[in-house]
Formats: sequence, structure tokens, C-alpha cells
Amino acid sequence: MPADLLVCDLEHRPPLAYVTARGTLDPLTAAVLRQAVLKALAGEPAAVLVDLAGVTVADPVALTVFLSLSRAAAAWPGAQIVIHSAAPAVARDLDSFAIVRHTAVAAGLAEAEALAARQEGAVQVGWDVHGLVGGLAGGLAQSRDVVRAFCRRHGREALTGPAELVITELVVNAFRHGAAPVTAWVSTRGRYLHLAVRDRAPSLPRLSAPAGSVGGLMIVEALTVAWGATRTADGKTVWCTLRP
Repeated sequence: MPADLLVCDLEHRPPLAYVTARGTLDPLTAAVLRQAVLKALAGEPAAVLVDLAGVTVADPVALTVFLSLSRAAAAWPGAQIVIHSAAPAVARDLDSFAIVRHTAVAAGLAEAEALAARQEGAVQVGWDVHGLVGGLAGGLAQSRDVVRAFCRRHGREALTGPAELVITELVVNAFRHGAAPVTAWVSTRGRYLHLAVRDRAPSLPRLSAPAGSVGGLMIVEALTVAWGATRTADGKTVWCTLRP
């Protein structure tokens, strides 16, 4: 392996995803690590465990990639990132760059799995969205009912109104600009509420609307703290995060 090459292997073992990195980490190869972790997150795991045992850090600044990845994981799918098995020199760099304040760090795999298990687990409800007949009325009513009941059941009453509006826009967007079948889910982790809708079209949505109008995704952006779209093996998922 060339000294300037970083290789990442990904394995999904629900509810966890495992990323094993080997090679040299620097500001250029950090993009490889970032892409691997984002791909792991697309599988909606409870946590992504990142093995740095085979990594040499050429420039410690590259470790700050974990700061943006941790924010991305918290936004969607509400997952945790755990770094483990780093060599002593890398562990010192993680500490000196304050990565440990924002991302969990474990000495080995067993400890990483234990850390992931101790975190507050996400509560999630998923459903297939039906109702093409009648202009989506059935599917929209179903989705609002599921989200409303979920918010009440899990102490998120303050988010009920915004969440109903957002799930409506996400479902409408999926049927208008995506492809069936459409599935949706709502989950909570900590104080965050996560909504997501998956369809089978790979094209990603754009934040745009005709002059003088307010588009669906503009409403989503206004009512959420984060939103985005992630390609999946069979299409895409449009997701968002709300908090009180």
C-alpha cells in the first residue's frame, strides 16, 4: 500500500456499522474516511464504530473530520460515532484537538460496542405510505396520524404541529418528484425528532420554488434545524431533524 493511501472497509451488522481504516490520514485522504462513514450512516445504524488501529496520522488537523461527521450523524439518522483502537500517538492527537469532547473514543472494539450499547437508543416507527388514489389524501392522513401519535407517546407534543407539516411536505415531494414505493419513519433520540421519507428515484431534491411562492422544501428548511438527502442503494432518503 502506498504511504499516502487510505483504505476504508465497511460492514453492516445491525444495529451497528463498522468502518475499518488502514493507511495514512491527512487532509486529502480524510475525504476517503468521510465518504466511508457517510455511506455507513446511509444504512441507518444506531452507531458507527470506526477502527483506527491501522491508521497513521500524517497531519493531526485531518482528525477534525470527525467533528463534522459527528454533527452529520446526530442530524441523521440520529446515530453515534465511536472511534476505537487508535495507536497511542493518534489517541493523543484526538485529545489535543478536542475530538474526544464531541466524539466517543474507546480503547478497543469491545469497549466501543459497550459505549454504543449504553447510549440512549433511538425509538423508531416506520410505515409504507399508500394513498395514490384520491390525490394522496389517504397516505398523507396516515402519515400525519403516525407522527402525531408518536409525538404524544414520546413526550414531543411541542413538535407535533411542525412535524405534521414537515412529514406532509416530505411525502408530497416523494410522490411528485420521486418514485414509488414510498416509505417513511419517525424516530427520537435525546431531544431530537427525526423524520425521513424514502422513495425509489435517485435524483436529489433542490431547494427552489417559483417566484412569489413557498416550496415544500423551503417549508421543511424553515421548520427544522437540519435537513438533507442521501442516496441509497435503491433510491434516496430525504430526512430532517426537529427539536423544541
